[in-house]
Amino acid sequence: MPYSLDCFEGTQVYMDGVCHWLCEEYDSDLGPCLVSFYLCNEVFLTTHIPTDEDDYIDIQQRWINLAVLNGSIALISFHEERAIFHISILGELGVKESWTKLFIVGPLPCVAHPIGVGMKGELFFIRKDEELVWLDLSTQMIEELGYKGGGPTTRVIIYKENILPIGGM
Repeated sequence: MPYSLDCFEGTQVYMDGVCHWLCEEYDSDLGPCLVSFYLCNEVFLTTHIPTDEDDYIDIQQRWINLAVLNGSIALISFHEERAIFHISILGELGVKESWTKLFIVGPLPCVAHPIGVGMKGELFFIRKDEELVWLDLSTQMIEELGYKGGGPTTRVIIYKENILPIGGM
């Protein structure tokens, strides 16, 4: 089973009965990959990640995240020196060539550090003035959330409340 010793927040995602995680140093000849585990039949599949920084994702960046965007696995990295986000999506599991660059966001010189990705692909980050903001990828608008003072340990946690129908179970 491919594994990674570095299991950071945001480097794992679940979609349609399959668990996915990043494995940064799986094979020194082929480089980093996405590992997928099918829960129904307990089968592993690896998809290598293109590492050409100008065309895809730089897996060596300090902040990298897996997310589900519009029903696809997305890989998002933040390039601190250039203050840009690279966002690519995977077309077909197991096929390295099916990674497609969706877009590049930035430069955003106001970004101090990203903190997470929302359920609809929103990018949450702390601005240099310590304001918590989010970038809506569909409108490309940045909105303040009314919270200031978040440090590097600030995180986004997705919470879903299950509401029972009236009358109980």
